[in-house]
Amino acid sequence: MRAAIAAILGRLPGLSRLKVERRSKRVLVHEILSIQIFSAALVGALAIATLYWGGQWVLQDNYDRWALQWTEELNELGSPLYLNEDSDARVRLESYVERYSEIDRVVYYATNGSALFSVDNDAAAPPAAGLSDTLLRDATAVVGSRQPYLLSHADLDPRQFEILAPVWTESIVDDGLFGFDPSNAEPEAKTELVGFISIKLDFIIFHDRLLANIKTAVMILLTLLFAFALFGHRALRNALKSFSQLEQPIRELAKGNLEVEFKPAEHREISDIVEALETTATALSERDAELLELANHDSLTGLFNRRRFMEELQNAVTELAQNGQSAALFFIDLDQFKYVNDACGHPAGDRLIRKVADELVRSVDEDAIVARFGGDEFAVLFPNADRELARSNAELVVANMRSMAHIEDDQVFHPHCSIGVTMMRGAHLNHDELIAQADIACREAKLAGRNRFHFFNDAESFENEMLADVGWMNRLRTAIDEDKFELLFQPINRIDTGDTTHHEVLIRVQSEDGKLVSPEAFLPSAVRFGLMSEIDLWVIRHAARAYAQHSENQPQLKLSINLSANAFENEDLHVFVKEAFAENDVPGEHIILEITESLAIRRPIHVERQVAELRKLGCEIALDDFGTGYSSFSYLQRLHFDYIKIDGAFVQDLLKNPVDQKMIKLIAEVGHEAGMQIIAEYVQDAESLALLGKLGVDMAQGFFVGRPSTVPRFASTPISLDSRRKRQAFKSP
Repeated sequence: MRAAIAAILGRLPGLSRLKVERRSKRVLVHEILSIQIFSAALVGALAIATLYWGGQWVLQDNYDRWALQWTEELNELGSPLYLNEDSDARVRLESYVERYSEIDRVVYYATNGSALFSVDNDAAAPPAAGLSDTLLRDATAVVGSRQPYLLSHADLDPRQFEILAPVWTESIVDDGLFGFDPSNAEPEAKTELVGFISIKLDFIIFHDRLLANIKTAVMILLTLLFAFALFGHRALRNALKSFSQLEQPIRELAKGNLEVEFKPAEHREISDIVEALETTATALSERDAELLELANHDSLTGLFNRRRFMEELQNAVTELAQNGQSAALFFIDLDQFKYVNDACGHPAGDRLIRKVADELVRSVDEDAIVARFGGDEFAVLFPNADRELARSNAELVVANMRSMAHIEDDQVFHPHCSIGVTMMRGAHLNHDELIAQADIACREAKLAGRNRFHFFNDAESFENEMLADVGWMNRLRTAIDEDKFELLFQPINRIDTGDTTHHEVLIRVQSEDGKLVSPEAFLPSAVRFGLMSEIDLWVIRHAARAYAQHSENQPQLKLSINLSANAFENEDLHVFVKEAFAENDVPGEHIILEITESLAIRRPIHVERQVAELRKLGCEIALDDFGTGYSSFSYLQRLHFDYIKIDGAFVQDLLKNPVDQKMIKLIAEVGHEAGMQIIAEYVQDAESLALLGKLGVDMAQGFFVGRPSTVPRFASTPISLDSRRKRQAFKSP
């Protein structure tokens, strides 16, 4: 098993390379110890070399001096030549030679150079040879001189000397024993040569002793070096043990284990390093926590960011494949959020994003995962949610967002949203495809009018929906070209009197079974296929014709025409309106043109220019769907609207929602201050109508006031008793 594991690990090139690199690294203890031993060995070698060569030099100098000193002993050594009658002289000589180990041989020669006898320290030495003629002549020549000897080195070894000296006797010829004259300093002397003496000195023994001592010193030094190496190795390992103990914690630290513990060190330097490493680990831990927070959360809202949400979505997909349950994914996009940035700047937009994030967290369950997907887009994952639960959550989010108001300076914004919902169930799900499905559903919600939610259909239903869009395109194209749209007229009445003031022109198209289809069904397709501008022009032209037709019997007729944002993209809109009115003799004072709040904010300068041209025709201008976007009172006076139409979203739950009541009252007060009349849409009952009157609303539109009809109808709305009394009091003199 171990061999197999080793073989597997050996096949890993990275691991093998790591092992090779680790083995190739120098060991600090060994390197320091090697340096110390090498230094000590070098110093010791230099000391030994100095000792050896210095000793050699000293000995060589001493050899010369010793040799010279031996010349002074020649007189005594030469006594056997001239003390013939002294029989003990030779014995004393042998004893003398034995006493000095440096004397190798003493040889005595006759006056003719022949060897008489010799005394050797080496008993096996060969007999001495006679003197050569040259040596005999040179030795004889020094008789009586100041240096009466010949000193020479051996041919092969400078440590060997040979001294050759003549031995002679001197006597006064006439000593004048009885007539000696002391004043004669140099009396005549008689010199008689009696022989020669040769002393061979060998100082090699001293050199050998020096070498023996040096060898002993070397051995002692090597022993000391070895002992020093052992002691130094142990001392260094103990001293660097704290360093070695740092290796494993640092490896763990490098792996990301910031909980590693460092052993306390005895030495101050290592203790400082340990403290620095602990500080580093703490700093890295704090940094990793911050990085993890930044990596997983949005810095503005604190919600999960896109990356972390995708991880949670992938985990949910895996769990769904195992447990077979279902979940829901919401993709939420704020409607026209960029207008907040355009009107108030990005800081205001950031504050709104934070407020929306808080509202989303409060609107969903605790187990739901909320994330900011980017910009003004959010995503919510509802685990273990079926379709009904997803629908109820989507309705709650839309309702809460609809009722939320955000105030920046003097502007009020309502951050409505569009939600795309896709259901997650079964295996083989892909998180990217799920996000794409929810995004598609969100776009469908926007195309359907925004401020709503839409469920993603499966592939077959989605394909059918696309085919339906293509079918609508063909039908709308035919309706435009062949005038097959129909116009309906819905009355708008005053709340205080119940009288009809004007009618809004509504467009319908016939289905295949002959029934009229409302714009919510076909206008999204018209927007997708770029037909809205043509439909707007069709409505203007046929509304003018309808006014010409019905105003003959109803001269008080006044029509309100709704224009989309696409109509204002045509720079010649006022020219077309002028021609249509002129063709049908329509007075501009009897026409109200409605534009949406989002259009007024998105292109204020362009709309202002277009509105100015339309006002020259006598038309009045109404601001439609006020409150559905980002309500800003600052542009109300700027564009000089004549009417403000409050979106029906504030009216539907008016009796139960105090926020809607306060909002409507605020709009009415501001509108009246600006000289505008206030109209409320979607009025469904008498109670709502009466409350709207109390809140300051001037006019109402809805099924309770009057349903759309093919012919404009003037029918009074029942008014409250208080309104009736006020009216009668106003009429009485």
